[in-house]
Amino acid sequence: MDISSVLMLGHSTASSFESQAKDLIRAAEANVARIDSQIRDLVRLRERERGLIATLKLVVAPVRKLPAELLVEIFQWTLISLDWGLPKQALAISHVCAHWRQLACTTPQFWTQPFRPDLTKAQSDVYLVTTKLIVERSAPLPIPVTLEKEAPGANHPLAELAFSLARRWRSLCCDHTQMDRLEKLPMDALRRLESVNITTNLACLVDINIFLGAHRLRTVTLDVVNVDCFHMPWSQLTEVTIGHGFSGNKLAAQICLDILVQCTNVVTAKFGELVPWTERPAAGPITRLPHLKMLQVEFNVDASDDHLTPFFARLALPALTHLTIYGGCETFWSTADFEPFQKRSPNIEQLNIEGPPLHPDALISLLAASPNLVKLDLERCFIQGAVDPVIRFLQYFPTDQVHSVPRLQRIHIFGSFGGHFDEAVLENMIVSRWWTDAQLLAMPGPPPVARLKSCWISDADEEQQYSDAFRNSRAGHRTVTDTAVIYTAVSKHGREITARRMAA
Repeated sequence: MDISSVLMLGHSTASSFESQAKDLIRAAEANVARIDSQIRDLVRLRERERGLIATLKLVVAPVRKLPAELLVEIFQWTLISLDWGLPKQALAISHVCAHWRQLACTTPQFWTQPFRPDLTKAQSDVYLVTTKLIVERSAPLPIPVTLEKEAPGANHPLAELAFSLARRWRSLCCDHTQMDRLEKLPMDALRRLESVNITTNLACLVDINIFLGAHRLRTVTLDVVNVDCFHMPWSQLTEVTIGHGFSGNKLAAQICLDILVQCTNVVTAKFGELVPWTERPAAGPITRLPHLKMLQVEFNVDASDDHLTPFFARLALPALTHLTIYGGCETFWSTADFEPFQKRSPNIEQLNIEGPPLHPDALISLLAASPNLVKLDLERCFIQGAVDPVIRFLQYFPTDQVHSVPRLQRIHIFGSFGGHFDEAVLENMIVSRWWTDAQLLAMPGPPPVARLKSCWISDADEEQQYSDAFRNSRAGHRTVTDTAVIYTAVSKHGREITARRMAA
């Protein structure tokens, strides 16, 4: 029945219209219900078809055709390495679809990241549960762990979690707050540990032996008060750093030397804040460390009669190429100790010395025993007398049978030699060891000494800068036309006065 028919019925008797209207309402409501049912069926049909379309698109999508191994590799490129925190990218990938979730949850690499919890504050239960889940998903891969600044007696749950994973530690960085826990570990607990870094300015009250069972340990960094309490498998280490931190700990040079001679496989060794000998120690046996390539030793000097060079008197380092020595400006330098060491370590290419006073004869002896030296860096050294003999020693004379430091390319001397400085000597040395490319090509063969690349000589006591005559000379001011550049400079009270380039 249409709307006009309904209106016509309205003019009939009230009782007759009411009866018919109720019948019409019931019929219309039934039709609405039937239509709603049809709409719901159509919506379900539409959603089913949409699902089929999405499934078919996923099946034929290029990413679906990728092998699981390659897909995992692509996912790993999306992960951002964090010092610590929840791996949000991995969590996001694991919630895309069932297939990706299965890949993410069964790929430990997704969840392996540095374990560096904040032990200074409590964490929520949700955070603790999530952290534990992530750590479980990263199993069985090794993980780097950092545990610092835990309050005494706190027994932080994340620290407890970390120590429950000790057998998976790849590296450990900790402070004194973890010493008690370390000593309670079984001796074989650190079988996968490769690196350890311990920093504390508090004395350790017990011997730490747990690292003796770490058969993969190769790198050790200790910035501690009593280093002799930390027993390490020294003979298997390749990198040792002791005392090079910010704690200000001072260590006896003899103790550190006794440690170094045990490191028969070490490649890089650094020692900082060493207290030198106040008296010359008794001679000991020579120890050969065949793999040591880089050695850095920093002394903390209090008196002018402190001895530095006994540290080297017991060492033979045939592979050493980089040597750095930091000492006080009033220490005692012994050529009798250092020259034999150089003969036992003939392959030094870079020599950096800062602080100790050197007599010109001692410096000449040092250079004469350095046939492979490429870079000489003397910083804040007090040269006891004129520096001219040293510069003259470096001058190349074609008629000499033996040439001084034939591989030397870079000279940097910033020191104090009381103004005893002859510009002509420096000019002759620079000119003798530098040629243009054209001059080199014109030679019948390569020269027996290397071409200088830089020369920087600075006297903190010199009151005068270079003279105008020197600046205009062959060694002072030239136009650069070749790749090599020679710098020459003198400072007034440590301030740079001039820097000149040299070329043909």
